[in-house]
Amino acid sequence: MSMAPGLPLLPMFLGLTAALPGALAAQEVWQSPPYSVTHAGGSIHITCSTREALQGVYLKRHSWPEPGNVIYYEDGKKPTVNASFWDRVAFSGPQHNLTITMSRLQPADTGAYFCQVFTKDDEIWGPGTLLVVTDTPSAAANTCQEAGLMHFALSVTLAIGSLLIGLGLGAVCALRRTQIRKLCQGKDRSAGSVVYEDMSRSRHNTMSTPNPYQ
Repeated sequence: MSMAPGLPLLPMFLGLTAALPGALAAQEVWQSPPYSVTHAGGSIHITCSTREALQGVYLKRHSWPEPGNVIYYEDGKKPTVNASFWDRVAFSGPQHNLTITMSRLQPADTGAYFCQVFTKDDEIWGPGTLLVVTDTPSAAANTCQEAGLMHFALSVTLAIGSLLIGLGLGAVCALRRTQIRKLCQGKDRSAGSVVYEDMSRSRHNTMSTPNPYQ
């Protein structure tokens, strides 16, 4: 299995988290999840929350040289959404505990996303969410994989069947050989008894016949 396309962003993501201005200051922003890996066509729910009174919330995607805006949300106003995420973003909850759902994700959406909130006196960044979107396996690839598994299962079944048949035939041959050996041994004993009996009778007849010359 090949490495997901966004994994090389992890070191950059960790370094950027430590360097963001205002991050983890006295006023704190909680963001979840810290990371997510999903297939193309999937979705992610990113939650930005704080106890402070806010003027608005941004979700920004890291890009060089400045982070790009994904959305801007403010209670009572129409949200602003980046054109590349238009029709793919939904919101739930108030701005101090906002959940942003991005759906129909594509590999190009892989990146690091950060909550940024504005108070009267400050702007505060969340710790970030690393999103990795992998390619969806094609139908042809799935079909080939299923065919390979079926071929393997059939081969194993035939091999086991052949082994059982061979063991059965071996047992039958061994039993038959034992029966034939016992039968031959019985015949040899009978023939020996007959010869001994004939020799005994012949000897007896010879000893009992009178000598005509005496």
